[in-house]
Amino acid sequence: MQRIIIADDEIIIASQIGECLTANNYKVVGIASTGEDAVEMALDLKPDLMLMDIVMPGKLDGISAAAKINKALNIPVIFLTAYADEEMIQRAKPIGPYAYVLKPLQERQLLAAIEIALHKNIMQQQLKEAHDKLEQRVDERTRELRIKSENLEEMNTALKVLLKKREEDKNELEEQVIYNVKELVMPFLEKIKTSRLDNRQKTIVGILESNLNDIVSPFAKSLSTRYLNLTPAEMQIANMVKHGKTTKEIAKTLFLSTRTIESHRDSIRQKLGIKNKKANLRTHLMSYT
Repeated sequence: MQRIIIADDEIIIASQIGECLTANNYKVVGIASTGEDAVEMALDLKPDLMLMDIVMPGKLDGISAAAKINKALNIPVIFLTAYADEEMIQRAKPIGPYAYVLKPLQERQLLAAIEIALHKNIMQQQLKEAHDKLEQRVDERTRELRIKSENLEEMNTALKVLLKKREEDKNELEEQVIYNVKELVMPFLEKIKTSRLDNRQKTIVGILESNLNDIVSPFAKSLSTRYLNLTPAEMQIANMVKHGKTTKEIAKTLFLSTRTIESHRDSIRQKLGIKNKKANLRTHLMSYT
């Protein structure tokens, strides 16, 4: 049963309205005779609808009382008035009344206005609930998308780090392959080439050298010239320098003169881009590994 408050200072008219409403299955939960009483009663009882006379005694007329009620509660208001002048209508518009019913009241007109107002209010509440649910779903979906976006960014960052590490490992492996071939294999191959070989042995050595070059050539394309520009002899000397051998020790080990070793060291510095610079050759070489 819908609960209604009647606000009208004319007690007889208010009672007649109450009897009409009760006979049509509405429950009158209060009758206020001033604007102040109407506000207090509405805030306390929270009815489903207010019937508010515009002209009310006291500090608050019906329009001012409805404004206070409307600010605190979502209650439909129907104004009752014997006056329908333009000024009063303009004052009442901001309140958003659901209807104006002129006095003297006609029962059918009043009941129709009440039924329409209650139905309209229900529809508005349902619309608001649907709107609130939609906003909630949009907010939830927005949060989900933001979280997914953040997770995707983290995954992309991690993937970039992994790819960079993979590329670094690949380059390091390629450099190590070339370094080992030139340092550990090519010097001995050069010595074999300078020894007394028959034609068949020379052919085999040539094939071996060609195959070794084929092995390292795919790697060589992606590497810097700091390794590729070194000759096998320079690579061997650079390795010994890196391991802390002095010029004399290297010369003695390789059966070469110290002047030859110094010449190779000078060539290595030039190819590595540190000639005429205050840079320690051994320290520079160790930075490559």
